[in-house]
Amino acid sequence: MKVITRQFTKEILLATSFVLMALVALFAFFELINQLEDVGKDYTIGTAFLLTALTLPARIYEVMPLAVLLAAVYIMSRWAANSEFTVLRVAGLSPQRLALGLMVPGLILVMLTYAFGEFVAPWAERYSLEVESAATNSQLEARGYFSGVWVRDVTEDEKGKALDRYINVKNLSVEDARATGAWRMFEFDGDGRLLRMIRAESAVFDTGRGWELKNAVIYRYPLVDRYDDRPTASRIEKEEAEHFFLASQVGPEILGVMTTKPENMSMRDLDRYVSHLSKNNQQSEHYRIALWTKAFYPLAIFVMLALSMPFAYMNARSGGVAIKIFLGVMIGIAFYALNNLFSYLGILNTWSPIAVSVTPTVVMLLAAGAAMYVVERR
Repeated sequence: MKVITRQFTKEILLATSFVLMALVALFAFFELINQLEDVGKDYTIGTAFLLTALTLPARIYEVMPLAVLLAAVYIMSRWAANSEFTVLRVAGLSPQRLALGLMVPGLILVMLTYAFGEFVAPWAERYSLEVESAATNSQLEARGYFSGVWVRDVTEDEKGKALDRYINVKNLSVEDARATGAWRMFEFDGDGRLLRMIRAESAVFDTGRGWELKNAVIYRYPLVDRYDDRPTASRIEKEEAEHFFLASQVGPEILGVMTTKPENMSMRDLDRYVSHLSKNNQQSEHYRIALWTKAFYPLAIFVMLALSMPFAYMNARSGGVAIKIFLGVMIGIAFYALNNLFSYLGILNTWSPIAVSVTPTVVMLLAAGAAMYVVERR
């Protein structure tokens, strides 16, 4: 059994490498074509190649289950076509022992996928944003907001009374992750009354003290008094400060999240941001689904290997290797479609993030079990 497991591991890892290279090269080609329209206008061809290369870790993470499925289907089909698997079955290789043999390459590939999703892809995504911003002489902008990053911060004043802040940051610095562009901050008390507004040209985060707002202008608004007939504008206090420190639970890591798509973030960053949203009573379903999807997605490799097992029990009359590879591609497309479908439905219907993330994998696992039952009963 050790010899068979070693051979399965060697061939599946080798085939997965070739399939992965082909798929990633295809995606890289289309990404480079998409970059060419900006070459000469915003940056050079060298920058375009660099930006394309920085998208590859995320592509590897995305297509790894499909690459494993196609590679395993090819290996199983080839062994069946050469009657090698028939000999193994006669020698006593049961489906259970085959599944245990496939666990070894599966575990290696799962750990590799986790490494790309947690460390390599998030770093590459962040660095690509910095490269693109530096090449175009722009700042890191928040996704989907023309006015910049909007973050809620629930805190307390010196007397322990609740304060509700809404912070708007125009952009983030490319060179220093702790520095930002222009600030606007609106502060409300527990009854929803506006207490003050702060504007600043830029800010730098100082650990232990909070944000140092530079060239800040502070507007303090009075409480509405029906017996005071003075114009409201005349009662607004204005203060200017070259350096103003603002203590806040919102740090650079929270603002940095807003420049990255949830699916390209690490589980650590997603967990930190979900905790921030929960503390501030904000909707976090999208990020929770992304978090649990990142947790369960690499485990789909085991399911892909299980889906390839029935192909080993098909003889040559069941179709050539090309037909079986085509069926593998269709299965992979169905898996990705289920993943996307349940993600959108989960956000729309506020379903359980764990259930949304696990359901596509469970459905494919049940399909693998049903297929094995059919080929074994023949």
